Amino acid sequence: MIAVFISIVLVAATILIHYEALRMTSRSFVHWKIPVRARIIVVLAVAQMSHALQVLLYALVYLWLHHLDGNEFISGAENFNLENAFYFSISSYTTLGIGDLVPQGQLRIISGVEALNGLVMVGWTASFTYLTMEKFWHLHRH
Repeated sequence: MIAVFISIVLVAATILIHYEALRMTSRSFVHWKIPVRARIIVVLAVAQMSHALQVLLYALVYLWLHHLDGNEFISGAENFNLENAFYFSISSYTTLGIGDLVPQGQLRIISGVEALNGLVMVGWTASFTYLTMEKFWHLHRH
């Protein structure tokens, strides 16, 4: 049951992170005096940073839970450190799921939720990017 609670908190946190990143980006567009190409690049860069922060958040939780119990919650790594946690998290978030690091116990639920969460966040980014391009595309000078 603790994994469900942690998953809910992580999903809420990632939604908040992504919402604020995209909101601040779209609100700033009104005042920017930069070319359209640069606006799109900024949107994508901010979205990438938001995704990376979300992946890091999950990685920190994996690392915390791994060391909290003393058991090996993610098998396949001799030394489960931040680098391995981030790697596992990004593999889960992107639904790549390579399989060299395998969650055990409660982390199976959290990593499964992370995959669904990542899929939704990437879709949100694609939608936001499309709307941004549609809004500013007519300003593009050939």
